[in-house]
Amino acid sequence: MGIRFEKDTILNWINEMGKFLRLLVDKWESFDESTESVEVHQGYKDFFNTERQTFLTFDSDELTDYIVQHFQIEQVRPLALLFMYDGLLSSDKSEQQNLLLKAKFLLEYVAKETGNFSFEDFGHLKTIGDHLE
Repeated sequence: MGIRFEKDTILNWINEMGKFLRLLVDKWESFDESTESVEVHQGYKDFFNTERQTFLTFDSDELTDYIVQHFQIEQVRPLALLFMYDGLLSSDKSEQQNLLLKAKFLLEYVAKETGNFSFEDFGHLKTIGDHLE
């Protein structure tokens, strides 16, 4: 049934994922290649046990099916943020668009599934919209 965590374990996972995302945010905001090296691609494997390329090949329906089968709802928003920062850091325009569209889709999915929507996510969606063509 995919990755399932007990309460304390999911909190630890969220904390570790948060540290990783902060490194990505710092790298994106600084636009400085000398910033501590962050292997964005490794984040998919380390935190979601899935290769980045696998996620890139999914359409919206396949992505939805995959996350429902393999992740708890608390893990979907961090995945969306990973897609977003990966897309913002990508130099390949088509890959950037693909990642940003997946991020937008998942942020909207989480809001719909949980009934919660934060102002922070609204800001993320604006950032994504500004970079989509």
